[in-house]
Amino acid sequence: MIDLHSHVLPGLDDGPPDMAGSLALAHAAARAGTRVMAATPHVGHRYPVVPGELAERVAVLNEALAAARIPLDVVVGGELAASRAADLAIPDLEAIALGGSSCLLVECPFVASGGVLPALATHFRDLGFRVLLAHPERSPECHQDPELLPELVEDGCFVQLTASSFAGDFGRTVRRYAHALLAAGLVHVVASDAHDAADRGPEMLDTVARAVRRAGLPPEATEFLTEDAPRALLEDTALPRFPVRGRARRVWARRR
Repeated sequence: MIDLHSHVLPGLDDGPPDMAGSLALAHAAARAGTRVMAATPHVGHRYPVVPGELAERVAVLNEALAAARIPLDVVVGGELAASRAADLAIPDLEAIALGGSSCLLVECPFVASGGVLPALATHFRDLGFRVLLAHPERSPECHQDPELLPELVEDGCFVQLTASSFAGDFGRTVRRYAHALLAAGLVHVVASDAHDAADRGPEMLDTVARAVRRAGLPPEATEFLTEDAPRALLEDTALPRFPVRGRARRVWARRR
């Protein structure tokens, strides 16, 4: 699997406080079948994350993983808060793009934001970036405006859900919405959003497979959500066609 959302870097945000915690998280991820993990610390006003320092921090972590013989490749990234987006220059945005691609992981707000997401999506697109929306199933703004997420996808955004949302870890409302989004064909990527090795761990394959079966999708959809689509975003290529069972149905309007 390729996990495009995690907080694996030590001592930066609400992820592991030290290298030992990062190695424990990475070991759990590798054991669960993840081979590539994007380190996406919160890039906002709450934590002192400096975009230009992330590549070096990822390199240090990869050296520690190699020394510990943990078969996981960590790539650079960042989870960009909408409130910080206007503060960052293009070099900073490039420094937090996933794996050095043109794809930005943009956090969907947990509070009302006055419809900022469409404006941000247009802004980043005009700058030449692709946008992957982080956990919209947990965003009250997306819940309150049923047309918001379909319109963002129509406009070229991609959608990342958190695997544990399908299991109900964030409540029944989030769980129902996550399943509804998957059934509606509005999900491109499922990631772990892992913060540690245990309480918010990186395991996700079985949970995604169950959600895929519940949505009536073929088993290949699990691989699409956890490997094929994430790889395409990292490589700046077009996403492959979403697997559907039987007669093809409209999955999403635009693939970039």
